[in-house]
Amino acid sequence: MNPRTFSILAAVTVFAVIAAFISSGRDQTGGPVAGIGGAVFPGLIDKVNTVAKVVVEHPKGRITLEKSSAGWTLKESDGYAARTVKIQRAILGLAELRLLEPKTRIKGKYAKLELQDLGAKDAKSRGVKLFDAKGGLMADVLVGKGRANLAGETSSGVYLRRPGDAQSWLAQGDPGITVLKRDWLERKIVNIEAKRIERIVVRHPDGKMVKMSKADPKAENFTLDNIPEGKKLIGASGLNDVARGLADLQLEGVRKKPFTFDVGTAVDLTATTFDGLEVRIVTGKKDGPYWMRIDAKVRKGATGDVVKETREITDRTGAWFYRISDFAASNLRKTLDALVEDAKPKS
Repeated sequence: MNPRTFSILAAVTVFAVIAAFISSGRDQTGGPVAGIGGAVFPGLIDKVNTVAKVVVEHPKGRITLEKSSAGWTLKESDGYAARTVKIQRAILGLAELRLLEPKTRIKGKYAKLELQDLGAKDAKSRGVKLFDAKGGLMADVLVGKGRANLAGETSSGVYLRRPGDAQSWLAQGDPGITVLKRDWLERKIVNIEAKRIERIVVRHPDGKMVKMSKADPKAENFTLDNIPEGKKLIGASGLNDVARGLADLQLEGVRKKPFTFDVGTAVDLTATTFDGLEVRIVTGKKDGPYWMRIDAKVRKGATGDVVKETREITDRTGAWFYRISDFAASNLRKTLDALVEDAKPKS
């Protein structure tokens, strides 16, 4: 290669680099892009505390989160308490979004970024709107696929598109917008550690019962108090699973009373603790999934902390039925047959 040829190639390379740099600041029509590096919602960061309603729309439904003096609630779950921390993170996450790179303006390519219109076939986009206390619209955006790794950045990103605007964008940040109602709900139903529990009785519709207890809080395992003649306990783990079923019990869904279980599916569990708490949990099926309700009361000799705990459980759960997972239900509905087996005859 002679010096003249080398100089020409070098010049071409430099021109290409400059052209690429310039094009990164232009949209796909060749026009300049306004706002690269700027906030998706200018000024929102100064108003995050005034957001009074968050609406998440998706192809299968809507999630409406409303703020009152009592806190955040989820409208589509009969006004049940919502997760304040998740909502605050979502609002702040939207306010902190920064435009990073313009992407496609072609409607046929939106699906790849999960930015189709909400009414489009197989759409996976999420529409998010923020409102103030007077109903004024504060933010409106379609959120698409997330991107875990951004070139030259340590944070993640998300694809988005403004309503009525063909231009899609890659933005820096992630507001964590999900479409499952349970993600936005306060999921804790009750949390009673197994080591606190003295006795549990499980009553089934056929009259069969499981009676289990511990004489000492320090005992590692429970004892089955009603082993049928000719049977033996399969193992301590089955009983321990029943007790552990009351620890960190979480909802999958929630509905306000009144509510009825499908006929013949209700199972009644009563648990008492060494320090004077008694809870009654009734589980049953309703149109497929398992649901439950819970009542709490104080037993004689209970401590002041237990009295306070009982009141908190009653105030929070008294008006509600909770949908729970099949796994959670299996522990709360344990049968005697599942716990025992035939005793081996003596030789």
